Amino acid sequence: MRVSILLLVAGALPALCAADEPDWTARVAPYNGIYPALELSQTRRNPTRTAEHAIGGGSGLIAVSVKSAREDEHIALTIDIPTFGHSDRFDATLPRANVDYELQPSMDWNEPALRSLTSPHAARIEFSMRRDDQSAGTLADSVTIHPLDEALYFVRDGADTVDLSWIFAAYVNERDGVVDGVIDAAQAGGIIEHFDGYASTDPDDVYRQVWAIWHALSARGIRYSNADPAIERGPKVFSQRVRFLRETWNDRSANCIDGSVLIASVLQRIGIRSFLVLVPGHAFIGFYADADAQRAAYLETTLLGASVARTQSVPGFATAISATPQNRFDLDSFAAALAAGRARHARVAGKLDGRHRPDYAVIDIGAARAFGIQPIDDNGSDRRSGR
Repeated sequence: MRVSILLLVAGALPALCAADEPDWTARVAPYNGIYPALELSQTRRNPTRTAEHAIGGGSGLIAVSVKSAREDEHIALTIDIPTFGHSDRFDATLPRANVDYELQPSMDWNEPALRSLTSPHAARIEFSMRRDDQSAGTLADSVTIHPLDEALYFVRDGADTVDLSWIFAAYVNERDGVVDGVIDAAQAGGIIEHFDGYASTDPDDVYRQVWAIWHALSARGIRYSNADPAIERGPKVFSQRVRFLRETWNDRSANCIDGSVLIASVLQRIGIRSFLVLVPGHAFIGFYADADAQRAAYLETTLLGASVARTQSVPGFATAISATPQNRFDLDSFAAALAAGRARHARVAGKLDGRHRPDYAVIDIGAARAFGIQPIDDNGSDRRSGR
């Protein structure tokens, strides 16, 4: 799952400038932009997507290309982006002579500085290299560092593309203190006593747990906002803002992706498998009603807290629940959201075929975790701040 965008756009990027014309090049991808969410969410490399003869444990988004002068040549590299990050001295041995190697150092990021960004920021990056303990020059250029809440999800270079939609899984944070707050509120709401995922093997129990979460968010006063989160819509870069859970919880408003990642975060915590569905200009959430993932359901989160027509018949999962006015209000919107989600999925299912387009994708949160995509912690509150 960890990818090197450098593979896509390396040929399109000029070498960084230097007066002494060193015999190596450095590049920042994509297009001299640094997206911290990509860097901070990945915990391991996918070896099938890195460049040939790559050395290092970094993402490959910041990399150096060098041709070895001899067998077992020693390279020492440092990278510095003042205020925002640097690499410790990166030492590598190039085992073969006259081979093009790509050095991909791990970066030590200043996470508080990255979190402080609210808009793209111009910065300077500097690369310094030593070869066999002799100076091999310095390269430097300007880069743009993007805010942590900007999700880069697709890159295009001519006919070549890289699908980065998995980045949305990084904003699903089952460890966030807000999730504790949602769970506490849901257990106090009278629909369920406790969450147990798929323990009972009864799909109605799963639906009841999801309804309890829906009820808690509605009682909190979280409502749909139609604010457009898009930042870049191509043709080369596609990105959008995704708010962290604390912001959604505190502001009591959520656009489609904000609501989807919040609900997915709670579902992941209680052991119900969830996934995000991206369609043009929109996102909604899906979950499995059974442990074998054979029975998928979909929720249209734009209906959270909405007043809708009364459900004609009470679904089976709700028949034993006290029909208080608030329960009934949220049951109606929950049932409408299930129906709308199912209908929307039916309309787009044929295009969710993995062809790597910027507007159709399914992101299974469990699969993303297995591939090393971890939650980004906005570090804005303590673990129980959602209460």
